[in-house]
Amino acid sequence: MKKASSPIRRLNIFIFFLIAGLIYTFAVSCDSGPPENSKFAQTQRGKAHYLNYCSDCHGEDGKGLKIDSLEKQPANLTIIQARRREDAFPILEVARIIDGRKMAEAHGSRKMPVWGEIFSEDEHLDETQIKGKLGEIIAYLMSIQGT
Repeated sequence: MKKASSPIRRLNIFIFFLIAGLIYTFAVSCDSGPPENSKFAQTQRGKAHYLNYCSDCHGEDGKGLKIDSLEKQPANLTIIQARRREDAFPILEVARIIDGRKMAEAHGSRKMPVWGEIFSEDEHLDETQIKGKLGEIIAYLMSIQGT
């Protein structure tokens, strides 16, 4: 004859599996990281682009390096907003400067690479991809203001 499970034993088993399930759910959700389109994820991708394309002249910290061969030194990118004395970061202006294609046509040559051209011709990105990359770089630049 089988002995029936006591209600307390069944409750303990239920609580055990409930807690184990909650711990598993918590552990899985912690490993997933931020959502792909979150501001944090965009800023992190922007930082990677910045380190790849910009840090040789502007430094890893964004404060600009002294390069003897350049007449005009690279800008300190941590004070973009403060230098303009504006409440809002000048997103469109910074995008135009980084992209550089329209500026180069209008103002002749410039010392900074025309990244829009490089992204288009060398990396074969379309306009949407270029704007996405610029947006990520700008998100990173916004995150280092005043550092």
